[in-house]
Order: sequence, then structure tokens, then C-alpha cells
Amino acid sequence: MLKKLCNTLILLMFLLVLVGGAKSSLAINDVKDLKQVGIYEHLGENIPLDLEFYNTNNEKVALKSFFLEKKPVVLSLVYFSCPRVCNYATDGVVDVVNNLSSLNLGRDFKILTISFNSEDNPEIAGAKVQRYYESLSKEHFPKGNWHFLTGDKQSITKLTQSVGFKFKKEEEEFAHPSSLIIITPDGKISRYLNGIQHEAKDLKMALLEATNGEIGTSKIINKALLFCYQFDPVGKKYALQALNVVKAGGVMTLFGLGVFLTYFWKREKKISRKDGGFDN
Repeated sequence: MLKKLCNTLILLMFLLVLVGGAKSSLAINDVKDLKQVGIYEHLGENIPLDLEFYNTNNEKVALKSFFLEKKPVVLSLVYFSCPRVCNYATDGVVDVVNNLSSLNLGRDFKILTISFNSEDNPEIAGAKVQRYYESLSKEHFPKGNWHFLTGDKQSITKLTQSVGFKFKKEEEEFAHPSSLIIITPDGKISRYLNGIQHEAKDLKMALLEATNGEIGTSKIINKALLFCYQFDPVGKKYALQALNVVKAGGVMTLFGLGVFLTYFWKREKKISRKDGGFDN
């Protein structure tokens, strides 16, 4: 009986080794595949603004034409025939733009959604535009500020390489990451907001960061926000910096105290003059 049990255990161990080896082999292959898909951040680098793509009217347009108004640009890379992730990601753009406070699409920034599939065409892109026109709040979406572009393989390769966007074709679909890439008004990569869904606060802070707070209705408040919030490279979100908040609070306290003391001094001086006049 004991011998039979030992033989069974040895057989099980042998099977576990085989399965473990198979899993290890699969994991190595998966890692190889993963290296071909993902975001490799190129912060501070310029995108090639001379690259040309096609708009929904089948007209060639250079990327630099979208930067003439000196506004930041939100770049999203998708493919228009994508059955799942790209639709969710673009819906996420709609949600976050609709929920932005104090910043408006068109007045403060533009969006470029560019297909990385060279087989997509302006007609397919046009259908997407129509769908998302209807989804955005009118107050946030003056027409002509969210552009859907397609391009040839060469232009797509140069653009995706410049922003560190790696994707891989798998049969009829693509394995690819999802990210909003924030570009400064002069064409530099300022920030990556990775994922499908984004908080309005993070997009707002990224846009303010890309312009040093020079957009929106209140530049003073924007500068204060930039001072108090910083991007957390681990959590990939903007977070309050306690020390900076304390510093800002200290400055405000000193300012308030200064105003109070000035008012008090002027008041006492005025009363003193009145009393002096009465005694005489």
C-alpha cells in the first residue's frame, strides 16, 4: 500500500514538473509578445509635426496645422474597426471631456484621434465622428475641434514610434495599449494618461501642466492648482502635495494677516486723528 502511494506521489510530481515547464514556456512567449505591445513614455520629446494624414473629407492635412492656435492637443491612437477596447477608450474621452470643469474643448484644447491601422479610411473615420458628435455636450463641443484622422503605414509608424506606442497585429485585430497623450502647444509630449477611463481632474491638470496654467478662465487659480498638485509616476494620477499645500496655506495666512494689520493700523490712525481733533 505504501509503495503504491509513493509511486502515485512520484507520478504526480512528474506531471507537475511537466505542467510547470509548459507554463514557464508559455510565460516566456507571453513576455516576448508583451514587449511588442505597450506604452514607452517619451516625455519632453517632439512629435513629427510635418507628418501628413487624411481628414474625414479625404484631404491631406499636416499635424502642424492642428497646433497653429497654440493650444494643447490630446492625442489618442486607436483603430476605427476595433470591436472592443478602442470604442470603450473613445467613450472614455467623451465622458472625461463632458465632466471637465473650467476647460472647454475648442476654446482651451483640441483632440486628435488617429488610427494606427493603415487599412482604415476617411469614410470609416467620418462615421466615428458622427457618433461622437452626438455624444458630447454641445457646450463642450464646438464643431471642428475633435479630429479623426487616417494615414498610410509610413506616417503611422513614424508617429507611433515618436510617442512610444507599440502595437501588434493578431489575425484581423490588433493588440495595443490605450492612452491619452498630452501634447504641448509647440508639439512636445507633456504627459501620458494611460488606461480607458480617466478622471476629469487628471485631464485638467495634464492640460494645465502642458501650458503652464495659461488656459482656462482663471490663470491665478490654475497656477495655484499646479503648485498644489503633482503627477504621481507610480499611481499615474495627479495627487495633492501636502508640503506644497502647507506652503500655500502659510502664504495665504501671512497675506491675510498683512491685510488685517494694515486695516487695523489705518483704522487706529484714523481714530487717533479724530480724538486729537476733539481735544483741541
